Amino acid sequence: MQATQHFPHASNPLNVHAVIETVKELTELMSREVELLRAMRVQEMGELQERKLTLVNSYETEIRALRSQPEFLDYLDDRLKTELKEVLQQLNVMVSENERALLSAKTANERLMQAVSKAVKKKTAKTSGYSNAGTINKAPSRSGSVHVNHCL
Repeated sequence: MQATQHFPHASNPLNVHAVIETVKELTELMSREVELLRAMRVQEMGELQERKLTLVNSYETEIRALRSQPEFLDYLDDRLKTELKEVLQQLNVMVSENERALLSAKTANERLMQAVSKAVKKKTAKTSGYSNAGTINKAPSRSGSVHVNHCL
């Protein structure tokens, strides 16, 4: 049986090869994203996001088409069924890894920002200059201002 099948009620033929290639490419891209996260090279991830969005949209469209015609899988060659199943399992594993890496990077970033904020507060709370008598004034307790970018 071919990987492209026409059904009378289908507006477009289903192409398992396209699904498999999309899933493989998405898995590879997410693997690269995990590498960048683990290396804390978050700024480089921006380059991947447009392609990732395109792949995710293609994946969702292709999977929706497969689910709308489950009988298509009954006619599919066993080899392609197995390959489709394997690449989908690999994608699921990578999605989990990606999620863990994102959470880890977010947690590390939050800890860093807390440490910076604490250091700023400690530094600014020491003194507020000299009094009229020439002695060092203790600064009133105040909080420092820190801007945090939540792009992760």
